[in-house]
Amino acid sequence: MEITRQQYEFALARIEELLPLVDDQVAADDRNAVELALLSEFVIEYESLHFPIEKPTIAELIDLALEEKKQRCEFSKS
Repeated sequence: MEITRQQYEFALARIEELLPLVDDQVAADDRNAVELALLSEFVIEYESLHFPIEKPTIAELIDLALEEKKQRCEFSKS
């Protein structure tokens, strides 16, 4: 099923409304929880089609690891 940009944006807005209403204490069959799960699937499907995340290159992985190590060192000095 092809999801339109308008449907995607509606789903994002509705998810924002539902998030405060659904937490770990809410039953999985609760109306809001079910709606949140369905809308989340729509968003995942749309984003995977229109905003795919490519695998990083080895160089990008090394750069990321070095940046994380640098940040940890800076954090531990504080």
